[in-house]
Amino acid sequence: MMKERIYTIFAKFYEYTIMAFMMVFGLIILGYLGLSIYDLGMALFEFKGDIEITDITKTVLSAFLCFEFAVIIKEYFENKAAINFENYLYVAVTAMIRSILVYHDNAAKTISLCVAIFILMVAIILYRKFYKQH
Repeated sequence: MMKERIYTIFAKFYEYTIMAFMMVFGLIILGYLGLSIYDLGMALFEFKGDIEITDITKTVLSAFLCFEFAVIIKEYFENKAAINFENYLYVAVTAMIRSILVYHDNAAKTISLCVAIFILMVAIILYRKFYKQH
């Protein structure tokens, strides 16, 4: 009886600790999202001839990654500490697409990232097909 109570106390402490870290992580992600949007706005309004498209692409895709993480954290709190696995797959695909668009100087790396994206897309399709049925 006493052991069960101790386990319950530890479980609650662990749950509250994770929630606190998720809240802090969410605020940090929102800060990075704000910085990315600010960088995009500054690049748009202070146009100089030396801006490279890869810099804009990096910033846009970083903003998308931050946005996806913010959505995952929001869903964490909405769904009572449960995160949909499909969201992790979307983040992985976005990160790999960012890598391909920004660092495309190595053909073998680009091809391997394309194969990885294909595998993740198949995983998303299979996840939707089989998990949503249950």
